[in-house]
Amino acid sequence: MIRNYSDRLDRLIERRTAPVAAPLKKSMASAEFEQEVYRAPVINEAYSRIEQEGKATRYAVGAMEPVDENYTRITYEQGERIENQLNKAFEKCGIECDFEYQGSVPCDIHIKAHSDIDMLAITRRFINLEQPQVPIYPYSGNPVEDLREIRTGASECLTAAFPAATIDTSGRKSISIEGGSLSRKVDIVPANWFDTNTFKQTGEKRDRGVMILDHKLGVQLANFPFLHIDCVENRDRETYGGLRKVVRLMKSLKYDSDNHVKLTSYDIVGIAYAMPTLALIAPRELHLSLLSRLKQFLDHLASDEHLRNKIRVPDGTRKVFGEGYATKEQLAAMQDEVDDLVEAVAKDLNRSFEKLAEARISFRPQTPIAKPHFQPLRTRNPAW
Repeated sequence: MIRNYSDRLDRLIERRTAPVAAPLKKSMASAEFEQEVYRAPVINEAYSRIEQEGKATRYAVGAMEPVDENYTRITYEQGERIENQLNKAFEKCGIECDFEYQGSVPCDIHIKAHSDIDMLAITRRFINLEQPQVPIYPYSGNPVEDLREIRTGASECLTAAFPAATIDTSGRKSISIEGGSLSRKVDIVPANWFDTNTFKQTGEKRDRGVMILDHKLGVQLANFPFLHIDCVENRDRETYGGLRKVVRLMKSLKYDSDNHVKLTSYDIVGIAYAMPTLALIAPRELHLSLLSRLKQFLDHLASDEHLRNKIRVPDGTRKVFGEGYATKEQLAAMQDEVDDLVEAVAKDLNRSFEKLAEARISFRPQTPIAKPHFQPLRTRNPAW
């Protein structure tokens, strides 16, 4: 059964060009800025510049593209509003924190204009060391209680600073804030630094981990968000942007499947990351070949148990498929979505599945528009 790609294209457009929340809109400096934010993405998005192609084709190509940079900029700006308030509150009670981002937005694999953003609030009070490292000055405090102090302090601070917003403290690893004057949901994750043996040798940020608090269990969990981001960045550079395009496509299919696909975003990245490098490289006019190659790889993955047991997430910390993670049934659901899109695009182009990899897409040139002046995004922790 071929899905209704007219509806899916409408949903894609809506989530990629969603209007900015009213409180933020009121703060915009000029009508020109408003035009840039609201209208320019629709004019210049890839799906709107394809010459004489059907809805499924426009959906497939549009789903691979990054979210317009102005929306992403606003997402970071909202995160920085939260960071500024937390910094002020923590300074008053003697808590020093570093603030970093993790997840889809810094990886540039988010698929919504109004994407949530994950912010790590990393205490400087203590650092976990990977064995056999031994601390020169052992910490005598209680790490779990210290991280809970950050969690409680963040909740109280944000409640006071954003009285019209909604604070959700039910999460095991984060608290979230959204609404009121905020145009994005921000998740705040209490953590501390985890210095690995590799980090001790290299001093590189990518090799430094964090320990995240599981509030319900009262334990710290190791995580390597900067290694994950770096791996995605490097592989995407090697594939000339192909990795991120395939990830965004699968995430869009998951989003539009109405809960049919239950793979996590983390596992979707792991699956795309496991594709052969050459399979992820395609010139712009042959982007549909990425859809064809994704189908081939998923078919191979479904039929080869050894390969499923072998592939790991980008940072190498765990397998993609295993107990508690992705399942063959979840993979089959993604296959179903990809197969349906392949069939619909082939029908659009009046081509066989075999010839889909050779289909060329013609784009109209982008429409020139006057761009507003922006300050560059602030580099996270310039000392790095």
